[in-house]
Amino acid sequence: MAEEDVLLSDVSNSEAFRVLESLVSSADISADKASQMKEKYTALHEALMKTMTNDKSLMSKAKQLNTQLQNERAKSDSGTGRGTEERTAVDMLREDSEQAESEAALCRDREQILQLEVNDLQRQRNEIKHQLDDAEKEQAAAIAPTIRALKDEIGEIEEEHKVESQRRDAALKELEDAKLNLEQLQADQVTMQEDKGNEEIALQKASGMPEKIKKGSDVVASALKSLKTQESRLLDKIKEEETKALLGNGKAKELSEEHSKMGVALERARMAMEQKERAVDEIKKDMEREGIEVDQHLADQVKIDMELKNLQNEVKRHADAYNRSQKDAEASNKQYKKALMSFKSLQQAIPQMQSSKEQSSHEKLLIEQERKRQNDVLNDLKREVDMYMNGYLKEEMVGKEKSSAFQLSYAEVAELEQEVVQLKKEERSRDRSIVELSSQRERASRQAAFKVNKLRETKEQLRVKELIILDLKKKKREVSQRLRDFQQLYDLVKNQRNKFVNLIQASSQSISEMKEKLKILGNEVEILRGEITNKDKLLSKAQVDHNAAQVDRNHLQTELNKCAIIFREKQNTVDEQISEIDKLNAIINSYEKEMLRLKKQYETQVELRNHTGITLIDRNDELCILYEKSNIQEMVLKQGDVALTRRMDEIRLLKMEMAEVMRSVNVTRKLLPQIPLLDESIASLQQQLLETRKRSEELSEALESPENKQRWRRLEGKIPDKEELTAKINQLEERLNDKKEQLLEKELVLEEVSSLADRLRQQAAEGRSDTLELAKKVNDYQQRIRAITRKMMATVSELSMYQASALKLQSEKHDLASEVDSAADNLDKGEAPTEEAEREWYRMERDRLAEIERRSQKAAKAEEDTSAQAVTRTTAEPRPNAYIPEELGIPKPYGGYAPFKPTEPGSTMRHTRKPEPREIII
Repeated sequence: MAEEDVLLSDVSNSEAFRVLESLVSSADISADKASQMKEKYTALHEALMKTMTNDKSLMSKAKQLNTQLQNERAKSDSGTGRGTEERTAVDMLREDSEQAESEAALCRDREQILQLEVNDLQRQRNEIKHQLDDAEKEQAAAIAPTIRALKDEIGEIEEEHKVESQRRDAALKELEDAKLNLEQLQADQVTMQEDKGNEEIALQKASGMPEKIKKGSDVVASALKSLKTQESRLLDKIKEEETKALLGNGKAKELSEEHSKMGVALERARMAMEQKERAVDEIKKDMEREGIEVDQHLADQVKIDMELKNLQNEVKRHADAYNRSQKDAEASNKQYKKALMSFKSLQQAIPQMQSSKEQSSHEKLLIEQERKRQNDVLNDLKREVDMYMNGYLKEEMVGKEKSSAFQLSYAEVAELEQEVVQLKKEERSRDRSIVELSSQRERASRQAAFKVNKLRETKEQLRVKELIILDLKKKKREVSQRLRDFQQLYDLVKNQRNKFVNLIQASSQSISEMKEKLKILGNEVEILRGEITNKDKLLSKAQVDHNAAQVDRNHLQTELNKCAIIFREKQNTVDEQISEIDKLNAIINSYEKEMLRLKKQYETQVELRNHTGITLIDRNDELCILYEKSNIQEMVLKQGDVALTRRMDEIRLLKMEMAEVMRSVNVTRKLLPQIPLLDESIASLQQQLLETRKRSEELSEALESPENKQRWRRLEGKIPDKEELTAKINQLEERLNDKKEQLLEKELVLEEVSSLADRLRQQAAEGRSDTLELAKKVNDYQQRIRAITRKMMATVSELSMYQASALKLQSEKHDLASEVDSAADNLDKGEAPTEEAEREWYRMERDRLAEIERRSQKAAKAEEDTSAQAVTRTTAEPRPNAYIPEELGIPKPYGGYAPFKPTEPGSTMRHTRKPEPREIII
């Protein structure tokens, strides 16, 4: 832990400082900016360390306070009879523990804040890295033309070098030919000189000869002249060749110097070209990475395009559905307008019908009055006849002539009565025929209207079918277009897959190369580790001696300054706690304000959520009500059909009853003498009805008249003004209008739903044969689409896997390269290559020191064993043989009676009851 604390406190060896130093060394950022960042990082690190130490100290204090609290609680449990002071002390300790816990929570919050700041700094570091990458990319893009120009220059220099090498080879060949000619000429010159010497000897021998010798000498002289001329020519040629050779040697030297210069320049160019090739390789890798990202973007773009097309298709479908709904709405509006016009016409015809009804009722009353009058006349006549009959019977004996006349008149009266009965029967039959003809006319009109409506509905269904055919054609075109898009997408994914396969092969090859390089670096690192271990052994020995001396010195200093340090620490802790309490109170107040603000915000949000929930529930209730109304209307339709059939049956029964009534009427007609009595009862009842109506009108007027004090009483409360009444009337009218509008809307919705339901029923009944084929086709298309989508998703998933693996390999490669570079930089600085290596070295050193200590302890134990072989051994626990008195802090041995050591409580102690201490009464 101490080593880790040292590592944490040492900021100079942190990763941030190394990154900043590497950025400064690579001239990516300035030294001032790096120093500012280092200062910020050190300040943040110090704050983090302070918070960590404060957190640790507060946690330890909290633990101590918790232990004290537990002890105090145990004491309070054991001694319940103590006063309120202990309770107050417990409360204070509890408050202190709560304050300590709150301080710990605040320290945790600070630690989180510092962690957030560290994360921000890391994010800034990542942004700086991205900026550096962008700068490198820009630099590479800026260097690209210079690289091309240098490559062109290198090509030109290589071509010039080839031309110069060819010239040099030609000059060397010419030089060799000239040397061969020179050697041949020198050999010819030597032979000629030998011939000349021989000839001179022969001349000297033949000097005494006559003219032959003279002639011979002339010949020889001429030959000698010719030879001299040849010799002079050859000498000139030799000189020319020598000058040419000298010139060739100078040219060869110049060419060799130029060759060496060009070689050095070529080597430099090669080195620069290698560096630029490395940069080009990095740029290529970046380009490949960008290509991968571009492919990913292409895949995303294709996916987005597909989603966009799907959304466009959905928009088209919704637009078509909206157009169809608009057309249906227009048709329903037209039907509604027609129905409204018919309703208005019927409303306009109602007064005429009412007037005709009133007229017919008036005529009926007149006819009834006429019939009553005729019945009265008939009754009078019958009474007169009866009187005449009685008179006749009295005066029968008066004369037979009058009796015969009376019989004739009586027979005429009977015939007239029979004619009246026959005319009534004809009138009834004519009334029946009129009623039947009117019912036939109404049935014919209903059938004609039904046929017209059916024709209109068939035309509407034909138009709907044509629209459905057009929609299906559109869907077919869209499906074919989507199929072509999927084919293009498949080709694109296939090409990308091939690209990724090539990239994976190249990355695997580069990974193998990097592994070989890493092996070489690992060997070098092992060599350096060996050197480090050798040096660390010497350093550890010196550190052990130094630490031993420091331990002795520190031990003496601590014993001298212990009391003063304890007092200062206590005073400092008190001051720190007071300041921390003030800070924490301020923070608590700020957090309470923030908490209140958040509480208000939460309440407003909860109210908004409740309001939206209530509106959503209202909308859902309205929807449920509409569904219930539609279901109720369907039930009403069904009940109406049932009621219609029931009414038809009732009509049939009523017709039968009407026939029965007609028979009963005919029977009652035969009982005509009772009709006057019934008429009198009817008249009396009508008179009673009129009297009761007058009485009810009088009572209602007496009840409604405000002057009648017995019929009203004053109500308590405020009498509203005219303005209030008008406002209330307006409000009620607005509510009534709203309700009417809602009723109209719901009626329209009900009509639309019912019409749509009827259409759907008709379409379902008519299109059952076509729906099977369409369903089969739709299922086939859906299966094809699913198969294509599965293939596409599989290819996309493979592509994403390849992309992820490639990016992962590139990131691993980049991380390994950065680790290797950082390890090399650390080794160059004389530090450990990595933190793991440093920890491993510390661990090995700790193990080594532990091994040394273990060996020393083993040796000391062996010495003790050898020295104390005669001493008796025991396994008993050591007993204290001294105590420290309060007045003097020096151990003092016990006397003859050492303190008693009780045995440890066993497992049976849980069954024993705790003793109850008695109260001490003073």
